[in-house]
Amino acid sequence: MMRLLFIVCEANVDERIMEFIAQAGATGYTRLTDAFGNGEHGRREGSPIWPGLNSVIFAAVTDEQAERLTELIEGLRVERAHRVAIRVFSVPAEQLV
Repeated sequence: MMRLLFIVCEANVDERIMEFIAQAGATGYTRLTDAFGNGEHGRREGSPIWPGLNSVIFAAVTDEQAERLTELIEGLRVERAHRVAIRVFSVPAEQLV
């Protein structure tokens, strides 16, 4: 079974997330940069009032890769004392083309 992960994270950790994707054995990802957002860790709009930006990373992975990637991301959250803004969402995926 394949899963499509939507990883929303602070832009300053997206390179680490992409490294984790490779470590989990996934073959690729798509990254959208300079995303604005508002959530538990506050607003990010790349402005003096709301500094910072988000990245959104999509990765199609197997269930095993999703589990490993989630473990690696949770390790980063623990390393940063849960002060880093990262959310991972998952939906079943079927490649059509």
